Amino acid sequence: MLRFWRAAVVLYPDGTPRTKHVVTNPIIEIDEDAGTASCRSYYTVLQQIDDFPLQPIVVGRYHDGFERVDGAWRFCFRDYTLVDLVGDLSRHLSAPIVPGS
Repeated sequence: MLRFWRAAVVLYPDGTPRTKHVVTNPIIEIDEDAGTASCRSYYTVLQQIDDFPLQPIVVGRYHDGFERVDGAWRFCFRDYTLVDLVGDLSRHLSAPIVPGS
């Protein structure tokens, strides 16, 4: 995931993509016996740079998985392919997203 992010996301002089990710409405389900948990939530990514006013650029849903290892809960996966709305990603991604790819 990190390799994809580094190749796809535009970084600005401050070293960031100049975005804020807002996560809302988490629904958490825990299976203590199995040592697993899941969380479904919504995300909104906002972006602002000097020539690009503050605006939402993508809205979607996360489905996260967690597992308990040696008594500690660890993040084990994230499905972020559930995209609901797409705005102007031209200042965020180094190449356009091609639907269905």
